[in-house]
Amino acid sequence: MILLKMTAKKCLRVGNVSGATGDSPTAMSRMARHGNVDVIVGDWLSEMNIAWNAITKSQDPELGYESGFLSQLVESLDVVIERGIKVITNAGALNTPSLAREVEELCRRKGCEQVIVAQVLGDDISDLVTNSDGLEHNSGLHHLDHEDWRLRDWKLRPHCGVAYIGAWGIYEALQHGAQIVICGRVTDASPVIGAAAWWYGWKKDDWNKLAGALVAGHLIECGPYITGANFSGFKDFLPQLVDLSFPIAEIDDTGACTITKIEQYGGAITKFNTIAQLLYELQGELYLNPDTVADLQEIRVTQTAPDRVTVDGVKGMPPPATTKAMIAAPGGYQAEATFYINGLDVPEKAQMMKQQLKSAFRNNNFSKFSVEVYGTPTSDPQSQQAGTVSLRVFAQAREKKDISSDKFKTPIYALRMQSYPGYHMNLDFRTMDPKPFMEIFPVIVSQCLIKQTVKLSSGKTIEIPPPVLTSEYQLQRPSYETDSPVSLDYFGPTERAPLGSIVHARSGDKADNFNVGIFVRHEDEYPWLQSFLTISCFKKLLGNDWKDLTETGIKRSIERCEFPNILAVHFRVLDFLGGGIASSARIDGLGKGIGEYIRSRIVDVPVRFLARGRI
Repeated sequence: MILLKMTAKKCLRVGNVSGATGDSPTAMSRMARHGNVDVIVGDWLSEMNIAWNAITKSQDPELGYESGFLSQLVESLDVVIERGIKVITNAGALNTPSLAREVEELCRRKGCEQVIVAQVLGDDISDLVTNSDGLEHNSGLHHLDHEDWRLRDWKLRPHCGVAYIGAWGIYEALQHGAQIVICGRVTDASPVIGAAAWWYGWKKDDWNKLAGALVAGHLIECGPYITGANFSGFKDFLPQLVDLSFPIAEIDDTGACTITKIEQYGGAITKFNTIAQLLYELQGELYLNPDTVADLQEIRVTQTAPDRVTVDGVKGMPPPATTKAMIAAPGGYQAEATFYINGLDVPEKAQMMKQQLKSAFRNNNFSKFSVEVYGTPTSDPQSQQAGTVSLRVFAQAREKKDISSDKFKTPIYALRMQSYPGYHMNLDFRTMDPKPFMEIFPVIVSQCLIKQTVKLSSGKTIEIPPPVLTSEYQLQRPSYETDSPVSLDYFGPTERAPLGSIVHARSGDKADNFNVGIFVRHEDEYPWLQSFLTISCFKKLLGNDWKDLTETGIKRSIERCEFPNILAVHFRVLDFLGGGIASSARIDGLGKGIGEYIRSRIVDVPVRFLARGRI
């Protein structure tokens, strides 16, 4: 009797080649040549360039996609085809058909007509929110975070809408032989989920496996963020942080993954920068996705070898019946100017400038106006640059005429001979010319209203049904203080030191909210972090940036949760970023610097923790 031994399918290797619009133009070529990958994915979209693409498409209906992907593909297509690598992108943005046509034409020019290019459609819900039928049908659409904020009550008229769709269209495209899959606003992790489900033949109710792939996609979606960039522990491998490698996720048939990199290029994969990226842009313990929900409470992150970190312990659950959608509307026009102040009496000089600006714009019709000082005066600076702070003037108006040159640029320029001692300003006066901006209104939309389809260059069309088995999830995420707080005296003598002496942090944005994950390196430090980092303490750490009420009277709220296996405390702060990156007046409208600000705050740190060595 002959026994046939079953062999497991080769572990799937997925390489990321973009974390944002305008990312490295050589990343795809390098990954195709040196990554030994089965699938290439990239994330070209954010709330910011969704708005940009809306403006671009309104000016030219053939545009509205991310041309950077096309440039990368031109340099990589020969190798991609030769090695049979699948390519999945969300660079279709607001015009997936137009980008697909460009890719098909590129294949023809290269003599590769046999390559099947797929379009994943259905994310564009503009008709649903702009025409009269759609508006009537969706009069009940409410804000992503506030059930009582209705789209119908928004002061602006929607221009377009995109829903965050899932991975099964990608799965079907690969099943039907597509080598290049062009998507619009699929979720950031959908290309990885779709690739893994296709590779292993997962079913739609393989929640744990799908959730594992969701986390893998989340970890690599921002490219070099997980190979050493944007990491508070960067000093440990500073010489390596040149020409960073983009990341690779090895996903096994259980959904667990190992994160690694291309050996030839810079950066490092460590347990701690993997935890930092895991905490980036989370919204609590549950990571919601149109195809599954990942419960991260028991997630584990383990360094298994140099530049190899394994992530497992993720639990999957059925998806919600709804998904997120971003509705964009023309918000008007904006302009800005920057002044520089140095020397003595910086606060008084700034005050002089502020009162002159207040007088100059006393009759303005701006919808948003701010004058903010950035930086702190230095005592006895050793150069003029070292002692210089900036004062930024920012304005928005609904109508272009209200922020035209005579209403903004001319009054500001006229102040130059009336101003503070040592006056000088940014001489790029183009920043004072009005430019259009979009405002974003995030909503929850039923997945049943989304008509997801796949169109293949072979002519075949496939309908993708919405999920059948779903669960209900609360709009407000669970928030709690630690179960068993310990008296801070228990940890012994303290020293005044930056919080970042012993903690790492990562922060980011989701629409008008920001999140920050803060974690320690050693297990015995975690009870201190849990007990110290209460919601009340966190508000104090935010300092003057925290206000109970915004100018619009909206009460800001903070949600807190914990991830014990990775020694982290996580906060989500709602309605903080001035409307979100598309229209925010904040210089850090993406919230990326908030974690580093928190780390810089001086607090009482146990001496025994500092003795181990500071970050």
